Amino acid sequence: MRTLMIGWVVVVTLMVSAVSGWAHEGHHHHETQTIAEGSAQFDPALLGFSGMRELFNVHPVFVHFPIALFPSALLLYGLGIIFNWRTVCSAGRACLYLAAAGTVLAVMTGWMAQETFPHNARIHHMMATHQSIGIGIALMSLPLVIWSFVQKAQRPKAAYLFLIGLAVTTYAVLQNADLGGRMVFIEGASVKPAVSVISMEEEDTHPPTQ
Repeated sequence: MRTLMIGWVVVVTLMVSAVSGWAHEGHHHHETQTIAEGSAQFDPALLGFSGMRELFNVHPVFVHFPIALFPSALLLYGLGIIFNWRTVCSAGRACLYLAAAGTVLAVMTGWMAQETFPHNARIHHMMATHQSIGIGIALMSLPLVIWSFVQKAQRPKAAYLFLIGLAVTTYAVLQNADLGGRMVFIEGASVKPAVSVISMEEEDTHPPTQ
């Protein structure tokens, strides 16, 4: 039964990844073929971490840890609690600890990042909400970490109530990820080509005083 369930989770994950990849490839195939026609499929000159030197701040490096690890903790804890799988609960606890640590790093780097790039009033307003939710996630993760120590056979006491708390925290993480994505990909926060436009808009809106 355990092998069957683990195999099922792996198969579903691979299927979702494959479908997403096919959709992405089909959507961009013609455009890529037009832009890169005749070029090599793999360009080793693009390797390395040169992009890190171009970032306004290191916040984007850390934000994906809680985004990946909280849902992983929820999935593993859920399977472990429902089917009474001790090792899977242990894996969920490890993901929870890493998620909490990643949240602290994301909040700290986000706090330092807020003044590192020009932004308009709309981005600043969204940034304040994004920051508040991030701090809330860090505060919610602390009792979950402590709760995970109060366990029996790797299952937290009041296990289903624990799952509800973890699910709420995971929802907050995904909601904050959506807000951060909107700031970057829609509003252009911390995106170099967009920052120059935002700066000019701010100068037009608030001309320098004589």
